[in-house]
Amino acid sequence: MNLPISVCQQLLGPAESQKQLGEKAKALRLFQGLKRTSLSEKSGVSAETIRNFEQTGKITLENFMRIVFALGEEQKLAHLFDLPEISSLNDIQKLKHPLPKRGRK
Repeated sequence: MNLPISVCQQLLGPAESQKQLGEKAKALRLFQGLKRTSLSEKSGVSAETIRNFEQTGKITLENFMRIVFALGEEQKLAHLFDLPEISSLNDIQKLKHPLPKRGRK
């Protein structure tokens, strides 16, 4: 049974998602015609760290952000943790009350 790509992407766990991000970053770097050393100079992240990220997906958040900005992809992060769109009366009721300081579960 072949699942649509969007469903397959939802089935990825954190490790697989990290590896996929590294692979996508490499593809974008190559598409932009950048060598690892050029991206390293542009981002301030060592070429070895970039290589490790592209191969394994493992990287610190700070270095990830530096690479994102160096590749010109920062606008895609702007909506990463946006609240969901209002789709019911219950959502409107939730907006009338301030967001809690802590979670309950």
